[in-house]
Amino acid sequence: MMGIKTKKITLENLGGEWLSFNRNSLKKSSFQTYEYLFDKHILHSELSYFPIGKITTEDIVSYSDELLNSNLSPKTVNCILMTINQIFKYAKEMYGFKPPKIRYVKDIKREMRVLSAAEQSRLERYLKEEPDNYKTGMLFALYTGVRIGELCAIKWGDIRDGAVRINKTMHRLKDEHGKSVVMIDKPKTESSNRTIPLPDFLNEIVENMRGDDESFFLSSERVLRVEPRLMQKRFKKAAEDCGLEGVTFHTLRHTFATRCIECGFDAKTLSEILGHSDVKTTLNRYVHCSLELKKNSMNLLSRIAV
Repeated sequence: MMGIKTKKITLENLGGEWLSFNRNSLKKSSFQTYEYLFDKHILHSELSYFPIGKITTEDIVSYSDELLNSNLSPKTVNCILMTINQIFKYAKEMYGFKPPKIRYVKDIKREMRVLSAAEQSRLERYLKEEPDNYKTGMLFALYTGVRIGELCAIKWGDIRDGAVRINKTMHRLKDEHGKSVVMIDKPKTESSNRTIPLPDFLNEIVENMRGDDESFFLSSERVLRVEPRLMQKRFKKAAEDCGLEGVTFHTLRHTFATRCIECGFDAKTLSEILGHSDVKTTLNRYVHCSLELKKNSMNLLSRIAV
C-alpha cells in the first residue's frame, strides 16, 4: 500500500501535507522560511506535479538548472533543494518512500567583508561623535559580535555585572492572519544562549546610559523599540557617512571575530562568544586573516632562522 501511495501522491500534495504536519513542531521562523520557499519556488513548478515515486535525480538536477537560469543564487537554490529533501524525509518516514539522491549546486565561496583596522578606526570615531542609541548599538555589536536580531532584543535587565546575557532574538514574521509583525523568539540555536563579558571601555559607555530593566537597550525617549530593519537602515547611513563600501550590519560580526583572532583569542573561547556549537564554524566562516596578521605570523620564523 505504501508503494502505491508514493506512486500517486505528487510533490505538491506531499509538500502541503509536510507543512501541515510540522506547523507546530518547528520554530516559527524556520517554518515560515520553509513555507515561503515551498510556496514561492516549488508549488506550481513543473516538478511539483510529478508523483514523488517517479521523481529521479536527473529530474531534480534539471529543476536546479532551471532555478539557476532564472537568476537565483546558488545559495537560494540549495535552500530550495534542502526544503525538498525535508519533504522526502517525511515521505520516507510516513510512506516508506525511497528518495532519489539530491545533488546540491556548487556555490562559489565569497570572501566575507571585514573592516580593515583603518576603516574600523574611522567608523569608531564616527560612532563616538554625538552618540545616540543607534550608534551605541553599532559599537556594541562591533565589540561583542552579537547578531542584529540579538542586539535589538536585548533589554537592560540582560546587562549585569559587566556582561550581557543573550537569550532571545527579534525578527519580523507573519502572524496567523498573514500580517507582518515584529516578534521576539528564542535565539538561532541552543548554543546561541550565552553570556558575553563586555570590554571595560564598552561597559563604561553602557553604564552611563543605563535604563530601566524592562526597557530595550536600544530604546530612547522617542523610540521604544528598534527592530532589525530600522537598525540596518541606520547602519547603511553610517557606512555611507564613513565612506565604507560593500558592508552590511553583519560585517561588524565578521570584523569582531577577525580582530579577536588577531588579538590572540583561542578558537574555543571565540566560538562560545559568537554562539557557535562547532569551533569549525568559527574558523571557516568568521575568521579572516588580515595581511598584517599573516606578516606577523611569518616573521615568527625569524626566531629560528640561522
